[in-house]
Amino acid sequence: MSSTIETLERELGGAQLDREDQQRAVVRAENAHEAVCAARDDEWSESFATDPEVERLTALVYQRRRELYEAIDRLKAAEGKERRIKSRLMYVLPAERRRYLSGTVDAEFEALLEAVRHAYRDEAPGVIVRVVTEKPGELDLRGDATWRALERLYAGTVRRWVEMRVEKETPAITEMAARISHYAGGHTPRVFVGDSEVRLDVRLADDAREWAPLAGFEGDEGRLALARITARRYLDESAVGRLFKRTPALVQIAEIARLYQTMNLTGDEIRWRLEQLVALRLEVLEAVYNLTGARRRFSFYEIARAARLLDGHFPDSGVAAEALSQSVTRALETGVPLVDVAYLSVTTGENF
Repeated sequence: MSSTIETLERELGGAQLDREDQQRAVVRAENAHEAVCAARDDEWSESFATDPEVERLTALVYQRRRELYEAIDRLKAAEGKERRIKSRLMYVLPAERRRYLSGTVDAEFEALLEAVRHAYRDEAPGVIVRVVTEKPGELDLRGDATWRALERLYAGTVRRWVEMRVEKETPAITEMAARISHYAGGHTPRVFVGDSEVRLDVRLADDAREWAPLAGFEGDEGRLALARITARRYLDESAVGRLFKRTPALVQIAEIARLYQTMNLTGDEIRWRLEQLVALRLEVLEAVYNLTGARRRFSFYEIARAARLLDGHFPDSGVAAEALSQSVTRALETGVPLVDVAYLSVTTGENF
């Protein structure tokens, strides 16, 4: 039996074809209506309104206008059906939008892909790693039902993804995909062995593992370049530019993003969380990273709100970070909400 996603994907495909047919029918009806209007106006300019030919063309104008309105009604009905199917499909689809590559694709990102390919040239000879771009209206319907459904859902937008092609599957391919995903905002590359697509079990690491070194990304400058690549998956260029003036904070924001990637969060949810943290100072960001990894009992909202409150109150960022850690400990001991503990720390001058 076909799954719900497969059924809805087929229904959406049919609905989109029907909508396109109705759009063409509206265009034809508009052209016919405009043509008969022009013919009636030309005849009228040379004769009287009571002329039989003018009357015939006027009646034809009304007929073509009714046909146009009927075509528009059919188009609206087709669009409504398509929207309803899309809503149902969005409800049943898993959080798979990371299959598309978010953010800008620049020379730095292309250099990362080339460095990953070069690092595994012996374990995966002949592998091709590239960014594929589909323009609005162009669909890539290869792969499973989930991919086809996503393609139909986002058919009106520019879509990008990383594609890997190799003649023979090896363990290095999975590690290459995991490494790209780690730095590229959790985006999992599509892997083709020959002409067939394979789904890899790519597990995101909490932090960088002992991978082979990447040529061109060694040292502090390389770490900063990787941080920019990760930050650009979620933040706009103006935010990345502001963070670039505080390079340690940029690196820490990227580390927090990679930690969020290991949680059950969508790309939009991670983007919103990072936007709340951009203005925090480095020591407070480090505290947020440690608390997020070790104290998952607290929601992001609690930790971020307490961090912003304490960071804005204490002139010394180290004191603010220490107050945040102590507030978490105190909240765990007393059961008092974390934000309330942080607020009392500010208003009373004590760590409640």
